[in-house]
Amino acid sequence: MTTEVSREQLRKAKLGVCFVALIALIFVIVFSINVYKGLSGPITSINWIPHQATLISVAIDETVTKSTSENRSQYTLYAPRIMYKYTTDGNEHIGRKVTWNEIYDDGFMLRLAHELKRKLAAAEPIVVYVNPHNGAESILIKNVIWEHMSMLLVGFGISWAALLWFVYILAFKLKYQK
Repeated sequence: MTTEVSREQLRKAKLGVCFVALIALIFVIVFSINVYKGLSGPITSINWIPHQATLISVAIDETVTKSTSENRSQYTLYAPRIMYKYTTDGNEHIGRKVTWNEIYDDGFMLRLAHELKRKLAAAEPIVVYVNPHNGAESILIKNVIWEHMSMLLVGFGISWAALLWFVYILAFKLKYQK
């Protein structure tokens, strides 16, 4: 069934779809930047060399988030704060970097913080990954933390699908026919 519409109605519909497509484009840009940030570090460190390191200090940093303005729900999220030392090419370096992005949560990061505290108390060495071109650059977790990237990738996919759908509507469906 085809509905007859005037040129003015079609123009208004196109403006509305353009506005919604512009909002979808903003979401695509934001999600693309965040996905790039989440994947670029792990990709650049693929060839980094594992080295044994000694923990100097471990602390658990916490932050409280509120889900509503009336403070009805509060969540405490955690992140490990560490300092470790390692030696490359006869030079001793001190590192503090845990992951590529500063992540607070009550799952993986909290478990990691407790594991690092246990290793510090037992004086167990840890493995850090060192940039072969710059021995002063190191990181503890070089991989993608999928617990955090999965929702970001879902949002990335949905925002792209929505944008492409709106472009399809603009290009093929909103045409004036006599």
